Amino acid sequence: MTERQKDGFDSLGLIEPLAKAVSALGYEEPTPVQRETIPLLLAKRDVLGQAATGTGKTAAFALPMLQRLVEDEAAKKQTGGLVLVPTRELAMQVSEAIHKYAKGLGVTVSESEIDDYLSQIGVSEGEAEVAGSEGKEAFRDKVRQSLVLQKVKDKAVLSKVEVTPGEVDDYLKKQPETARVPRSVVLRQILIDDKSLADKLSAQLAKDPSKFESLARDNSAAPDKGQARAFGEDDLPAEIKEAAFKLEPGQVSPVVEYAGMYLILQQVRTMEAKDADLTDVRRRAQLELFRKKGEQALERYIADLKKDTEIHVNRAVLPFDYTGEYRN
Repeated sequence: MTERQKDGFDSLGLIEPLAKAVSALGYEEPTPVQRETIPLLLAKRDVLGQAATGTGKTAAFALPMLQRLVEDEAAKKQTGGLVLVPTRELAMQVSEAIHKYAKGLGVTVSESEIDDYLSQIGVSEGEAEVAGSEGKEAFRDKVRQSLVLQKVKDKAVLSKVEVTPGEVDDYLKKQPETARVPRSVVLRQILIDDKSLADKLSAQLAKDPSKFESLARDNSAAPDKGQARAFGEDDLPAEIKEAAFKLEPGQVSPVVEYAGMYLILQQVRTMEAKDADLTDVRRRAQLELFRKKGEQALERYIADLKKDTEIHVNRAVLPFDYTGEYRN
């Protein structure tokens, strides 16, 4: 064993991927706070540490926390780690550090995954370039950190959530309406904030409904600019639903006042209620049950962290008046 190995992070009991990660980051030897706390935390001891800024406190608690997530079966099934910090800026710094330490532990995000995510939310290459004041790469790093946290959530919580066929059956029995597709209507709309203009357009359309699309393009404040859109009966406010379903195809409604704006509607067609495809109904029911059970599992996960962790707040160092539940 070399002198460096004897005094390095390996000597503290860290697993090889974590030791390699800190070595790659340029950490040659543990600092005093790291040397004192890491072995104790790996041994599942309670530790209260205090050290000056820049002495490696983040690595002191983050490295053993990550190792427990990898090695401890109980931690995988129940609680993992919760880091509380007083500011958003510090939270980002700690998140970035933990992400770097965890690179060798199997929770990673590739460049193509970042590209796919940005594509899904409609952010182009050029928009990513100007999305953050720190530049494109800093913006992509923040996206990567967010995706890593989601993967950790998926692995630690959602991977243990199951929905059985029996639960789906019970859900559908209690909510039979989910097996029906409600009636719907396809509409064009003109949205106006000026009552006099709305009345003027309504008068023009009463004479010639075929002008609806061109008047909508020129005058509507709605983003669709008169394009036909389908609306389920349950999605429409009562005032609009009543006006929409009274119309015949091609017919134009009178001016409808709603939420301080003025609407003129043109019906394209209606679709009557019908039985839904059973496969699709069961799939949607399973997704809804998974969402609810996932939320409950996450609440229990956080509750376990709070129950098993004694949290103290040092009010003296906070830049605001703390009134929460945790004591000094």
